This record gives sequence, structure tokens and C-alpha cells, in this order.
Amino acid sequence: MLTSFADGAVAQNRFQPAEPEPGVEIPSATVNFGMRPYADNTFYVIAMKKGWFEEVGVTIGPDELGMKVNDTNVNALLLNGQLDLASQYCPLMLPTYRSSDKLKCIAFTDTFLGAAILANPELGLKPVSEYIEEGMSFEDAMAKGLAPLEGKTLIVPPVISNRPFTDAAAEFSGVDWDIEVLEDARSLVLARSGQIDFVNPEGAPVVYTLMQAGWTRVLGIGDLFAHAPGGAGSSVAPLVAIVGVGANADYVNENQNTVLRFLSVVWRTIDAVGKDPSLYELQAPYLNSVAGTDLDAKGLEATVAALHPFAPFEDGETYFRDPESVLYYGNAWGALIEEFTEKGILPDEGMEPDDIVWAASIWKQMSDYRVKSEELIEALEGETLSDEAGKLLEQAKLHYERFNYLDAYRFAAAAKG
Repeated sequence: MLTSFADGAVAQNRFQPAEPEPGVEIPSATVNFGMRPYADNTFYVIAMKKGWFEEVGVTIGPDELGMKVNDTNVNALLLNGQLDLASQYCPLMLPTYRSSDKLKCIAFTDTFLGAAILANPELGLKPVSEYIEEGMSFEDAMAKGLAPLEGKTLIVPPVISNRPFTDAAAEFSGVDWDIEVLEDARSLVLARSGQIDFVNPEGAPVVYTLMQAGWTRVLGIGDLFAHAPGGAGSSVAPLVAIVGVGANADYVNENQNTVLRFLSVVWRTIDAVGKDPSLYELQAPYLNSVAGTDLDAKGLEATVAALHPFAPFEDGETYFRDPESVLYYGNAWGALIEEFTEKGILPDEGMEPDDIVWAASIWKQMSDYRVKSEELIEALEGETLSDEAGKLLEQAKLHYERFNYLDAYRFAAAAKG
């Protein structure tokens, strides 16, 4: 049942932090986790294969590598409790707010730069960016670059998340085209066989695969970020596409510390692949099996770097504490909520970004544990400790290095006594 956001029942629409568990045992928990078939939605496989979730007491379910999900079933699986958490482009959850307020975005993992309109290489088209480099105005470059789509068919994915991008492209160019809705796997097959001319894939691996095959990126979302008119009223405002982790609110507020431990592994993995890209060798086979791509570790690394670079823990300073940034959650989600409300996708009931984005509160809590554990560890390093306390301090340092700031704090506090 949907709770009106204007009725004062704010508490149930917000993350409710839990106190750290007493003692130094790390509780065991199972997290039923689903992954959508995209490069920035399946990197969790690396941590699963490395055993990093087990190190913080988390067993991934319902299968060894979680559950394979897609854009059409992930929300239902979260709502009915078959999944607790899932990799997610969280705006996909907004339409569920017509009937339920149970789905929440609990973490940001990357800003997606892969939205693109691609053209068959046989057409020999020039990208909008090249027209701009030649001195053409943004408006003229958009009209010139997208003119070949006039009256043609653009293949789009069966989700509304890409629509603001293609809508903005049509608005700025003044070009009208027809659309045909297909899953990425199907559109990739048709593109490879030369049966389609224009496609707007959802998944970065498909964009990368087609570009490697010579397809022209006629327009990329980066072109709009760099050259389109900005401001709160701009159609570019809702285009900030931040990928992360979706969750069932009931599960989160009943298992707060498990969620923190799960996310510590997410941040650990992002840090690890940045330092050692060979870890993508653990992800590539799984991604290829679910996305229909043929990427090796190098190709996957290039896809991530070009189309959706991962956001380390420190990027929370931008996402959650810098209202001047275009990436600040309040700005990006405020624009999305406004647009979805105006289009009738969301009920007009005063919804605010914090009603669906719990990532800010969760990150700030973990950041607070980081500061507290740092202070305790620094103070303890200047003291003479018993053997037991010394071992606890070393465990605190290990958890800290692995981004598990909750248990870093718990172990450091226990060492202090």
C-alpha cells in the first residue's frame, strides 16, 4: 500500500540506522541478490568468486552467484521478497510508486555514460560531436547529425529509463523517428546481421560491442552534458543516470548492519578492480553468458572506463554532500521525480528524493563509522595494549582497509575496552 508523502508518515519512508552489535562476532546472514545483465550490474561476481562476501558474514542467495534478473522482472522480485537486494538503475523503480513505496535505492556504484544512438556503419554517418568540432553550433550539429533518422526506426529497450535521452535528442534536433521496442540481446543479434540501421541500447556492453564492430555513435549522452543548455528546466537534467543497488525497504530496515557489510564488499570490489583490472577475468565469462557479449577482461575494463566508470567510496562526497554538483542526488533525483510526476508516471503527492534514495543516509552512516574507527585506531596505536587488545586492533585495521567501517569501529572499540 502506498503511503502519501505529505501525510507526515516520514519515518517509514526513511532509512532507520541500527546500533552496532555488541561484542566482536560478525553475524551470519543470507542476502538474496539479483543482477541485471550489464557490465556495471554484474561486477559483484568478482567478490562472490573471491569469497569477500563470506568474509563479512554474508552468504549470497538464492544461488551461488545470486539470481539472474532483467529489467522486466527485477522490481516484482524485490517487491514480493524473493530478492532482498539487486543491482539496479534505480529510476526504473519509480513507476512502482503508483502502488507501493517499498523499493529503495541504497547505493550508487557508477554514473552511466553509455546512453547512445548508434548507426549502422554501412550508412557512413558522422557523429554530432564531429560537427561541433568543426565549428557548428550545438543546435545545428544536432539537426545535421540526427537528420538521417527522420522517418526511420530507432530500436529502443523495453524500459522507460532511456526515454529521457532519446526524448532530449529529438527535442534538440527537431527530428522525428519511429521506435521499435526490443531487448538488448535481440537488438544485438539484428545489428550484427545488418538488419537494423539505428539502435539505442540500454547496456554498455552492447554499446561497446557495436562500436568495436564499427557502428557510429551518432550521439552520446556525454555530448549533451558537454554542449546542451543546462539549468533546472533543461531536458538534460533528468539524464544523469546513476546505477546502484535497489532494495526492499522492509528488508533494509530489519537488517541494517547486514546491508552495511554487503555494501562494504561493493566498495572493496570497486577499489580492487581499479588497482588490479585483471580481476575482470572473473566477471567476463558471467557477463557474456547473460548479455550475449563476447568481452575478455581487457574489453570489459575498456567498457567500464569508457561508458560507466565505477564510483569509489570517496565519490559519496560528490553524490551526497555537494549540492553544487550535477551528480548530487538531490538535483538529479529532484529532476527525475518532477518529470515522472508531470508525465503521470508518479502520483503528485509531494515525493522527495530521500523518499526513494536511502543511499545518502546509508553512505553518511558508513562515513561516520569511518571517521570514528580512524580516531580509535589512531589513538590505540599510541598505547601499550594487551595481546588480546592488540589482535583486536589488527582486525580493526583489516576491516578498515576492506571498507568495512562498521566492524572496524566495533573491533577498535573492543580493543579500547
